[in-house]
Amino acid sequence: MLNPSGPKDWNLHEPQRQSLMGVVVYILRNIRAIVAIFLSFLAVGAANPGTWLFFSLGIIPLGIFMLVFAYYQFKNFTFHVSGDKLLIHKGVFVKDRLVVEAERIQSINITENFVQRLIGLVSLKVDTAGSKGNELEIPALERARAELLKKLLYEKKAEAAGDDTEESTEEKSELAESKKRTLVSLSLGDLIIVGLTENHLRTGLIALAFVFGTYSQYAEYITQYFDDPLESYAQQAVNAGLVALVIFIILYAVISVILSLVRTILRFFNLKATLNTDAVEISTGLLKRNEFRVPLHKVQFLQLESNPLRRAVGFESAKIKPSNSVGEVANQQSIEIPALKSAQSESLLLGVFENFRIPEKKLEANAWAYARLNAIIFATLTIPLTIAIYSVLSYFALVILFLIPIGAVFGFFYGRSVRLSYDESFIVIRKGLLFTKRIVLPTFKIQSIRKGSNIILRRRNLSHVDLYSAAGSRAVRFLNTDDIDKFYDFVLYSVEKNTESWM
Repeated sequence: MLNPSGPKDWNLHEPQRQSLMGVVVYILRNIRAIVAIFLSFLAVGAANPGTWLFFSLGIIPLGIFMLVFAYYQFKNFTFHVSGDKLLIHKGVFVKDRLVVEAERIQSINITENFVQRLIGLVSLKVDTAGSKGNELEIPALERARAELLKKLLYEKKAEAAGDDTEESTEEKSELAESKKRTLVSLSLGDLIIVGLTENHLRTGLIALAFVFGTYSQYAEYITQYFDDPLESYAQQAVNAGLVALVIFIILYAVISVILSLVRTILRFFNLKATLNTDAVEISTGLLKRNEFRVPLHKVQFLQLESNPLRRAVGFESAKIKPSNSVGEVANQQSIEIPALKSAQSESLLLGVFENFRIPEKKLEANAWAYARLNAIIFATLTIPLTIAIYSVLSYFALVILFLIPIGAVFGFFYGRSVRLSYDESFIVIRKGLLFTKRIVLPTFKIQSIRKGSNIILRRRNLSHVDLYSAAGSRAVRFLNTDDIDKFYDFVLYSVEKNTESWM
């Protein structure tokens, strides 16, 4: 018999449903799906007004269907812990039974969006080894019950791993809590600084891509109603010439900065990162609140990044890369801390990777190879442009060709910044002039190394190297081939003799 959803009845070993308010969560999820479908038919509605009548007649029965469907989504969703397994039954038309063994659990995270926060619910997401990118989710739990289930599953995981020493799980948890220390806590002022020091060019380009992508999807609908005004404004912009271009650049800059600020505040509002003896814990977000717990032994590497604006205020950002689930895109799974002082970065490094030190052996990239590559890229871009505008600007168009040597010089100095340091314990990759990057990973977590070259590089005794871990790959370009061969043998030997678990 199912337990009702009340605190005194939260016996997680018996099948039970989520909070009754979960019906609201399911209704809103269904509405979001329906809206997406509705928008895709807007173009059809614009071209055929009779379609609007069809939509109007269908709104009421569709609304009733969504309410009933959401209720049965809630009613048919049950979960409980049996032995060392989490069992979930769900489905309306097609019933599913999901079984998650505790030993396969990678991480358990709690999230809450704006609506969940209003109704006092959270989602509990369980990421497992071997999953294909989608976390298992229980979307409508009271926070206390979610915390209780999270604690129980971690206890079962510890038992399944054979961690049954005399010290109880509860005692270990209390010990970890006592040693927990706050790494960073960001105020609204910190977030504004972070937002102002974002890569605004990238933000603006993403916004433009979104606008043009949306326009291309609904071009027929837009032109149906706004064809004449758009054509008029476009003609006025062409006539304005240089003035319109300046206005566009100013608007692009202002909108990019605003979007960077909004994005930063939404993602990192009230961010708090803590370190304890066995995990990094991070809570962050405004409309959608995420709580991550990454066991230290799951972290594959750390990536520390900065840019001129961040360095001016003494900040750098950190990305924590845990091991990925099977089939997951490596670069999509990371946890970011957007602003760390130097001392905090070092605390993070030493907290995640005990006894971290800068390796002594070094491989340096060939700076001239980067210079040649940049010269080729800039020549490919500028020569056609120069030819295209020569008829308009005459010999003044040749000024654009000066970008080729400028690009080559920039490539040379960028190449001088690229180096790989290594020893038996750690590998550190450094690169970047304006946008710097430092990647730190334990040597024993390297799963494979790939050396790449071509006929041009072989003539110069140069190669590329790709390092693969359970969190994806990182590459270093234009290294001496003989040095890579020594590095390759050294790392494989270090990995083979190491007995630590990379997961």
